[in-house]
Amino acid sequence: MRILRAGLRPAFGLLVIAHGLAHSVLPMRGWIDPARLSLDFMPFILYVVAVCGFTIAGLGVLGVRPFTSMMRPAMVLASAYSLVAMSRFGQGGLWWGATLDVVLLLTGLTGAYRYLPAMPAATPAWWRTARSMAGFALLAYAVSAVLLWPLHRAWGSDPIEHVRQLPGDRPDRNRNLELQHAVTVNAPPEAVWQWLVQLGQDRAGFYSYDWLERAFGVEVRNVAEVRPEWQPRKAGDRVIATQPGYLGGLFGHQPGWTVHEMRPNRAMVLDYWGAFVLEPLPDGKTRFIIRTTVGHERTPAWAAPLDMMAFELPHFIMERKMMLRIKELAEGKAAAPGKDRA
Repeated sequence: MRILRAGLRPAFGLLVIAHGLAHSVLPMRGWIDPARLSLDFMPFILYVVAVCGFTIAGLGVLGVRPFTSMMRPAMVLASAYSLVAMSRFGQGGLWWGATLDVVLLLTGLTGAYRYLPAMPAATPAWWRTARSMAGFALLAYAVSAVLLWPLHRAWGSDPIEHVRQLPGDRPDRNRNLELQHAVTVNAPPEAVWQWLVQLGQDRAGFYSYDWLERAFGVEVRNVAEVRPEWQPRKAGDRVIATQPGYLGGLFGHQPGWTVHEMRPNRAMVLDYWGAFVLEPLPDGKTRFIIRTTVGHERTPAWAAPLDMMAFELPHFIMERKMMLRIKELAEGKAAAPGKDRA
């Protein structure tokens, strides 16, 4: 019984943090048009305050300084903003979130959290320091991974490109459920294509931070040369992600993406990744665009923060580097073979 009682405050604190991060379900369900991000800040502000406020409040409940002094106002403010966000942008299946908002709002207003057993006071100084550092790290990563997603999801793109139909788009396309990254390459599509078509762990790598990929056990090394044997590729082929049996086969025997559509010098569409599109420009340059479908109208609230925290930010960092590296290679500004260790 004593153990159960002692665990009430940590459980409540973690619940508050999890509820805050679960608000990532709103953008993952398509609540904001990426083409209007600069014009409509209302949903963005509601989203920011809810995620930050609940994370700070939860850390305060867990006794992490200096968040303990911010706990009550953060909980009240986050609950109020969350209720507005739920009423304006929420969809089916989120009623429990609104219910929890009401409970947390009343808890913050009345200070009812004070009746929870206090965190152990007689803890070593190093443990308190470690707890504070972990709390700050969690908040910093939550801000970066969850709150910046509406901004970096459209990196390099402009509103007109979001509206335009591209190869790989489905008839029922919902642009609110898309990532789109783009860069201008000072070279024609043919020069970009020869590098793009070589993607794959068993080919030229992914032109990104291969040292980081190797740190996670992926046997990949970027190659800074065009090889004729890697140029052929057709619909139905596989773009290999990692070596067979990676992580004991957790992601299948041979993780990768199937080529859904190939248009030489124009587009390569990969199932479960997206469309890699080369748009020729009048001045002989190329717009290199990657469009990816992410989330759906019924994304579960528990799955959204896992996706946002574990995948979206790392995906953006790696994909951005890949696009910039392909730009360098196509423009002839890349390092010589053997020096390609970005």
